[in-house]
Amino acid sequence: MLVFTRPLPKLKASALAFEKAGINAVGIATSDIVHVPSESSAATAFLSNNKVDVVVVTSVYAVKPAIAGLCKTTSPFPTVIAVGDATSRKLQSELSAFPSVNVITPDVHTSEGILAMHHLNEANCQQVVIIKGEGGRSTIADVLSEKGMQVNCFNVYKRELLPRPICTKRWKMSEVSGIIATSEAMALQLIAQFGVALFDFPWLTVSSRIANTLTIKGIKEVHVCQRATDQALIAWVKDNWEY
Repeated sequence: MLVFTRPLPKLKASALAFEKAGINAVGIATSDIVHVPSESSAATAFLSNNKVDVVVVTSVYAVKPAIAGLCKTTSPFPTVIAVGDATSRKLQSELSAFPSVNVITPDVHTSEGILAMHHLNEANCQQVVIIKGEGGRSTIADVLSEKGMQVNCFNVYKRELLPRPICTKRWKMSEVSGIIATSEAMALQLIAQFGVALFDFPWLTVSSRIANTLTIKGIKEVHVCQRATDQALIAWVKDNWEY
């Protein structure tokens, strides 16, 4: 049996995807997603009243406030970077009435992948807005600020730790053969909840940065899948693990 972590709003959909793929897996949510209205309003106001070159949207939870601001932006529209496929699809759907908006994703769906994009490395890229979750993806802002760009971050949602983890089905530690964690925060929350018993299992995560954190923490075997979608994770598991 595999263990995977997802925030509560994504838990059931991910569990269904693994089940349909024939993979025995239990989903565990250690946190819920809570929106921050004041930050969403601030993001909307900033995008409405300032010329912005690039908008980085880091998850599906950041799409709604991004859309609210982009829909009020006067031409030319900024380039919109979505960190992953699900975020890109949601943005494109919501912005279908604005065909001039260019929504793109990095080749590698990580902060490092975003920073490698030429759109953030051109001389005319001076003003960047990052719409994100509280505590997430500070690397992008730090690196761009060091390059002299004006970077404004809006933390439009936050992960709120659940009083106790929510699991999609009953499971035992003795049944586990591997662990999948798509964010550093959720991986560390899982370790905090279940302790060193998790250290001997192979782990799969979605960036070298997260893998390095887990290795430093004491995990003996960590692998990286370059995308965080259920489909990408399932494909990786089928190619590399027994389940």
